[in-house]
Amino acid sequence: MTAVAARADLPPTALVDHEPDIGETERWVSLALGSALVGYGLYRRGFTGLGVGVIGAGLMARGAAKRDPLTHALRASASERAEARQRGWSSAAIVTRAVTINRPREELYRYWRDFTNLPKFMENLRRIDMIDGQRSRWSVAAPGGGTVEWEAIVTLDQLGRRIGWESDEGGDVRNAGWVDFRDAPGGRGTEVRAEIVYEPPAGRLGRAVAYALQREPTLQIRRDLRRFKSLMETGEVPTSRHPATAPRG
Repeated sequence: MTAVAARADLPPTALVDHEPDIGETERWVSLALGSALVGYGLYRRGFTGLGVGVIGAGLMARGAAKRDPLTHALRASASERAEARQRGWSSAAIVTRAVTINRPREELYRYWRDFTNLPKFMENLRRIDMIDGQRSRWSVAAPGGGTVEWEAIVTLDQLGRRIGWESDEGGDVRNAGWVDFRDAPGGRGTEVRAEIVYEPPAGRLGRAVAYALQREPTLQIRRDLRRFKSLMETGEVPTSRHPATAPRG
């Protein structure tokens, strides 16, 4: 059993990623140093300027969030190391997020199960084409304006409750995931929990770069679930505040 499946029945508190808090002084140092590095990167330009600018952007994000996302991105947890060994990957990253949506779980399940709906609220998804009832082709925006693609296979389908999928061999990014739909306490709708495990391109450093460029799934899934909530509850998707997101064709 993979880590994705094994973690599915853990309580919600066990499924939330926590990044370490940083002190107030360290926060302001990160903001100041990050701003200086971004400025230098814009002045220097070229590959060196880009690298310095990415580091600066990461420090600014760290200070603004009052937490340490880059340390989280660079540090593999025990479960991530076990997942990488089990799958034969060079490294693995596991991301889990949850949101409560004031709609029946059967309705949310049906909408998500039609994968062609996902690009409507997932910012980085350019398109999904269904090959048949179990297979689909995904095209996803990547850091630097590129695109990565893979074919996904449905590995788990429990009507109204859970959907699981995994990338097929030969894709640009190896990944797997599941989304769980549970009745929320007190008749407040549905708790939607999603977990993704993937092999970061260029390893942990590649994940840190993606983090700085707002492309890393830890950041993205949080925004996507909020957009899903808005779409299901109001019929509208908030306009992206992240200009780095490539437009969909």
